[in-house]
Amino acid sequence: MNKLPERIRHIEVSSFSEATGSLSQPSQFTFQYTGNQPVSLTMNVRDEPYHYGSLHPAFTQNLPEGYVRQYIYEKLQRHAHVNDLYLLALQGDKGIGHLSYASELAHIDEDQFSLSDILSWNKQESLFPQLLDRYYLSGLLAGVQPKVMVPISGRTAIHQNDVIVKTFDEEYDLLTVNEYVCMSAAKATGLSPPNFWLSDDHKCFVIERFDIVDGQQMAVEDFTVLMGKSNNEKYTSKYETLLKAVRIFTGSQAEVERAYRYIVFNCLIGNGDAHLKNFSIMYDMNRENIVMTPPYDITHTLIYPTIDNKLALKMDDSKAFPDYKTLKKFGESFDIKKCSEIIEKTAASISDYINSSTEIQLMEGLKESIEKSLTQAKTGTFSRTGYRHDKHRKFE
Repeated sequence: MNKLPERIRHIEVSSFSEATGSLSQPSQFTFQYTGNQPVSLTMNVRDEPYHYGSLHPAFTQNLPEGYVRQYIYEKLQRHAHVNDLYLLALQGDKGIGHLSYASELAHIDEDQFSLSDILSWNKQESLFPQLLDRYYLSGLLAGVQPKVMVPISGRTAIHQNDVIVKTFDEEYDLLTVNEYVCMSAAKATGLSPPNFWLSDDHKCFVIERFDIVDGQQMAVEDFTVLMGKSNNEKYTSKYETLLKAVRIFTGSQAEVERAYRYIVFNCLIGNGDAHLKNFSIMYDMNRENIVMTPPYDITHTLIYPTIDNKLALKMDDSKAFPDYKTLKKFGESFDIKKCSEIIEKTAASISDYINSSTEIQLMEGLKESIEKSLTQAKTGTFSRTGYRHDKHRKFE
């Protein structure tokens, strides 16, 4: 701990490993380009600095919230002034996407961990707290769920990249099983998520990072960044606005349809936490072939009593889960072909998967709750009266 600087006031930013600018916080946050590689599709290279009262959205994307942020604060509060700039310095070059950060904070490469050891952990001590304690000073991840980036040894043809390990707390029991089931359903539906695994003791959900493709680092920008919103504004938009942004940034009707399929799946599976940070685009350093990332962070939220039973974003001016008619109208408004077929095939694939899954039985009531979500979408029995935010969002 004594090697950590007390404060971080200045960071050198690189994009695709090329030094491109300086980030500082004298009074407000200031980013000044010094190179020619843009940090974001929303921040073109220019001579004038970018000033923000809070940290620029392009840089807040991977900052932790909730559990991990509090954990870091408690671990370092006697040694350092931990703010957003400090968290970026901790991230270094281990974060998701194309940006890396250099400062007076010296990074030490931690030993790698075997994927098989994570999945087959059978010691009395829980694994996740040990992983978090070992790796919390590198590879910070966005979100409020307990999670940590782990460098993996013994890479194979099946998995080539480092992994993200997640766990759960008492309020969201067996969230790991829940996410495994939902991501498996996404795979069965043809949405092509990253590689993922469930540990033998069901305490860890493990997913491969998807931002390195064939050894090439890809840029990743979520839709809070693309819409110029803070992390706290991730629930303040509409799915219609999201698809408009997909069209603007990708210039591809195929990617608009892909995003529509993601939204349909989230609605049918009963995920009320598909907010702006859970949709992202990716591209190479030439900013060519801008596409949607694989789907991630999908769970069936309706089973948890402390989470409201509403959508994360509005659709058709409502946060009620949409019925078949609303989903079809939504797709057709963006010139999506065969909306009925997309909805029906997605529902059928989800149904087929949950009826054959053995893992779904590990969480009591999960199968029945997802079936209810599918049935209500088909029959239109969701309430579409005004939205009342009477329960908190996931993990908040």
